[in-house]
Amino acid sequence: MDKSYSQWHTQNSTNKPPLAALYQSAEPIRWSGSMIYPMFTERLGPAPLALTLTLLSAAPPAGLRGHGMALAVVNGFVDLEGRQTDNVDVWSTALHGGVTFELTPTGPAATFTLTPVWVDELGIKKSWSGNYGILVEDVPDGRIALWCSIGEGPPNFANLVVGFSTAPVPRSEPAALPEQPHALPEPPETPQPQDQALPVYRLDERRVEAAPVPTTEPPRPANSPEVGYRNALYDLAEAMYNRGEEDQACELWQQAAAAGHPIAAYDLGVVRLRRGDVAGAESWWRSAARLREPRAMAGLAELLARQGDHAEAERWRVHAAEERATQSGHSMS
Repeated sequence: MDKSYSQWHTQNSTNKPPLAALYQSAEPIRWSGSMIYPMFTERLGPAPLALTLTLLSAAPPAGLRGHGMALAVVNGFVDLEGRQTDNVDVWSTALHGGVTFELTPTGPAATFTLTPVWVDELGIKKSWSGNYGILVEDVPDGRIALWCSIGEGPPNFANLVVGFSTAPVPRSEPAALPEQPHALPEPPETPQPQDQALPVYRLDERRVEAAPVPTTEPPRPANSPEVGYRNALYDLAEAMYNRGEEDQACELWQQAAAAGHPIAAYDLGVVRLRRGDVAGAESWWRSAARLREPRAMAGLAELLARQGDHAEAERWRVHAAEERATQSGHSMS
């Protein structure tokens, strides 16, 4: 860290706005002489990675029911006992003894992010609000320490201190097949459908309030800090895209999508498809479809139909029609 914690702890911030109000993007801000990050982001690389998180110390604000780290993966997934997910909350009870996750990239520019998360005294899960933020420190043992200020109360970067390290996942050699007494006949070749032109998808300028949030979480108010933050990321990305800075826009769209912005995930799929990366488009549209974005559901259905998976394609067409009807009903009410 740039300053000792005692200096941080005695810093008088009573008359300052909360840290969440100062973040303009995923970039850090300078606050009282040090760099404070709204999230920690690191690239995965082309191969699976083992991420280990360990609790180093904790002094959470009084009244919290829980606190920990939120892990999200963009262009990849977390393997949880054979189940694939793009995000998971790791609470301090699990962090005490250390916990390791296997992160697998599924497309180019795969990244993972870490940010503090907590449950307040009313049992409401929160993040991206108040005086939340992260100080990053290199630890002598080779790990990185994340000093996290929980959003409740004044900034206090000793609320949660988590060390993390990464290592390549060992590759296991495939087991030798048992010798067969007779060679099995080759399966008949499946006729491939002829290439068809994909429909043209375009970027959209709607904001996240137009699409419902995931059903796994309670709806957030349209003016909540988290929604405002991911909208800010989307707006900044859109401005960059309109200036021709497509790669920079995609990086910010990825961060907005990781924070739950469905249209950012949809637009990333559009860019991937335009670049000829069908697998990348499918991955992003699946992410957007899980966030109930109907155009992503329809686009995913088209891609699946081209791959011959007509059953799943039809399911997504039905979901898209249902979601459009639901959103139309909401807009009329």
